[in-house]
Amino acid sequence: MLGILICVGMAQASIISTQVSPTITRLKEKSGTATVPGGLTEEFKFLIKDFKIDHQGENNNLNIMIRYRYKARITNAEYPDFTAVARDIETLLANYPNKTDYWEILNKRITMMVLEKYPPIVEITSEVQVSPSPKNHYIRSSIVTRNRTTLSRTGGPHRHQ
Repeated sequence: MLGILICVGMAQASIISTQVSPTITRLKEKSGTATVPGGLTEEFKFLIKDFKIDHQGENNNLNIMIRYRYKARITNAEYPDFTAVARDIETLLANYPNKTDYWEILNKRITMMVLEKYPPIVEITSEVQVSPSPKNHYIRSSIVTRNRTTLSRTGGPHRHQ
């Protein structure tokens, strides 16, 4: 259940690379993508690399790209620490209750949990890439995008899993 974490924040054209720990590389990119008057949208992106999980009857290696958009007019105090978001995803996967779920179902749970736990995040896209294994020699991915509008229309987590 160890992985490497790489992140990218987007808000205006400079890149900073820092080593957070031996397995976490943080890339911050300011670019301009939470929409406020004047067209400012702010997003953040990170990668959980080489996450190991026993799922669907075998050991799997996952690369999980998480990209989320913040609410408009987010205050400095409201930005979530991306390492907390990553740890919550890793904890969810480590304790995932149904070991036979399809990757798409697992991925929908990731997006639901992040939106429920982090109110400043208004939209999330999660791409779970599964490396080839002895039983399945294909690289495969599940991509799920969820936002607060679709979350509220589905009645929350109990109806949309």
